[in-house]
Amino acid sequence: MYQNDLRNGLQMDGRMKKRKLLNKTLRYYMGYGLLLSLVVIPAFYILTRAYIIHEIDEFLLKQRDNAVNNDFQSLKISEIPVWNRFNDILSIMPDTEESEDNAFVSKKVYCTQSQEFKPYRALYSRVEIEGEKFLLYINLNIEEFLEILNAITIFLILLMFCLMAGLAIITRLIHGKLWKPFYQTLSLTSQFNIQQDEVPGFASVDVIEFDRLNNTLRTLTAKNLLAYKIQKEFTENASHEMQTPLAVLRSNLDMLAQHPNLTEEQTLIIQTLYEAISRMARMNKNLLLLAKMENMQFHDMQTINVADTVEATFSLLAKQIETAAISVETHMADQTLTLQTNKQLFESLIHNVITNAIKHNITGGIIIATLEDSRLDVVSTGTGDALDGDRLFHRFARMSHTTKGSGLGLAIAQQICLLYGWEIRYSFENGVHRFKV
Repeated sequence: MYQNDLRNGLQMDGRMKKRKLLNKTLRYYMGYGLLLSLVVIPAFYILTRAYIIHEIDEFLLKQRDNAVNNDFQSLKISEIPVWNRFNDILSIMPDTEESEDNAFVSKKVYCTQSQEFKPYRALYSRVEIEGEKFLLYINLNIEEFLEILNAITIFLILLMFCLMAGLAIITRLIHGKLWKPFYQTLSLTSQFNIQQDEVPGFASVDVIEFDRLNNTLRTLTAKNLLAYKIQKEFTENASHEMQTPLAVLRSNLDMLAQHPNLTEEQTLIIQTLYEAISRMARMNKNLLLLAKMENMQFHDMQTINVADTVEATFSLLAKQIETAAISVETHMADQTLTLQTNKQLFESLIHNVITNAIKHNITGGIIIATLEDSRLDVVSTGTGDALDGDRLFHRFARMSHTTKGSGLGLAIAQQICLLYGWEIRYSFENGVHRFKV
């Protein structure tokens, strides 16, 4: 279960895209700033423009009231052309009754001086002069007002940009100082070695969250050290205490087997007991090996030649291979491939894979071992049935009731691969078993 969880966790980590916390934080800040800009700046422009137009309309109404209350009281119809000539923004026109009274209009007016259209705001209002109705037309060039509004809007955009850029720069500048205690804790944790029997010296800091993190890690590592010490003592004691009675049992069975008056039935019973004790000894050895690997108790590292180890393992198992009439082929293309690893563990890995190929083979079958491109392929003939891939690397998983074994060999092989970051795979096709390391 632990191995499956670890493997699944590593696969999920490989698929998950990693980002720094600083970058994720800045993404939220920048997203909020962009959203704020997209809402605030257009709203500011629309509301300010509406306010400017409202104030211009108020000005036009005041101009109309001033003209009606002052100029038009004594103005005669014959004087209208002269009056129009001396007023820039006001003019009196015949009433066509097509325009609404007191109607405000925004329009473009062609300017002959600049030879382009200019934005204007106009008011059409009906007035009476000497009892006749006329249309008072008041217009005002609003180009400067709009230019000022555009300039303010551009300034606001630049201000928002500077604020977001400044926030990003300041956040990055103070990030190192703010997160320094965290990275110190991370460095101490990554350097922690459980075999050194020493709790890392996590410092006390003035940030509550980081201080709680340090206290929690301090407590956690102390508990792990204690648990590791207890497990280590157990495996050492179990290794010594269990081997002794097994050796005594085996010795006594050897002496009993040499007794001259044994019947055939008694001899068979002694042989059965001897096989059971041998199996128990192998199982005890394998379980202790797994416990030591989980406790990281293998420190001795050597340079191992992979091809030589494979050839030596086949030589060691030559008797079993010969008994099963299995032919062996080896193709060691990477003759110089070496690994910096523990010799005992690596030999156990190769031994278990090849032993499995022998156990699940057929009489007169074949085993082909190929070493190429930093990969060892062990291909073997089989009984015609694929091994259960879901249970294959589990402890005490017996693939066949006819084959002898503790069910720990491939579990040990996978644990060794996990320990060193290697990978072991199984596949079956056309009656052929294939293990890739």
